[in-house]
Amino acid sequence: MEIIDKNTVSAENQLSVSQYVQIHYPQNNGMRIMFIGNSITLHGILPKIGWHHEHGMAASCREKDYVHIVESAVLKKHIDATFCICQVAFWENNYKSGTEHLHLYESARDFEPDVIIMRAVENCPRDNHNSDLFKKQYGALIDYLNKNGKAKIIITDSFWPHIADKDIKEYADENGYPFVALSDLPSDQSTMAFGLFEHDGVAHHPSDKGMALIAKRIINCLDSNGVI
Repeated sequence: MEIIDKNTVSAENQLSVSQYVQIHYPQNNGMRIMFIGNSITLHGILPKIGWHHEHGMAASCREKDYVHIVESAVLKKHIDATFCICQVAFWENNYKSGTEHLHLYESARDFEPDVIIMRAVENCPRDNHNSDLFKKQYGALIDYLNKNGKAKIIITDSFWPHIADKDIKEYADENGYPFVALSDLPSDQSTMAFGLFEHDGVAHHPSDKGMALIAKRIINCLDSNGVI
C-alpha cells in the first residue's frame, strides 16, 4: 500500500546549490561517513510550506533527525569521526539523466568517505518507471561519490513505499551491500508528523518517532556489519 502517492514537498529548491554538500565536525580527521539523502536528510528553511528549520524534515529539532542521531551514536565509539551530507533531491527528480548532474556533488566526492549511507529515492518520478535505467543511474551516483572505491556501502529503501524499492533491494543484493528496510514504517501513522504541520507534504515526513526508528535501523546495520 502506498502511504503517499506523490510527495508534495517539491524536489526543487530544497537547498541552494551551494548547500547540497555540507560537512559536520570538519575539524575531525577520523572515520568519514557520508549520508546521501533528500528532504528527510536535510531541507532548508521554506516558510511558504510552514517549514522553518534546516535539518531533516519533519523532526522537531536538529538533534532528533536521523542524521544527527546516527552521528551521535557513531561519535560515542569514534570521537574523531566526521560526516558529510550530500543532498540529492535534484538528482532524484532528474535521475533519468542523472550522470549529467553528478558534477553538482563534486565536493562530496572529494570527501572520500569510508562509509556511505544511501537513503534516497522518494523524489524519483514514479511514472514510466524503468528498472534497468533506475539501477544504472542509482549505481552511477554511488560510484561517483565513492571516489576511490573504498567506502563500505549501506543501502536503504524509501520511507514511503516506492515503485523503485524492489530495484534498490536487487541492487543491494547484486552488489553484496547491506540493506536496511524502511518502507514498512509508515504503516504506523505515528511515524509521520500528522497534526504538527499544516502542509500535507511536510506532515507526511518522519516524526521524531519515525526519525528515531530510521536511525535505529541504520545504527543496527552499521553495528552488525562491523562498521562501528
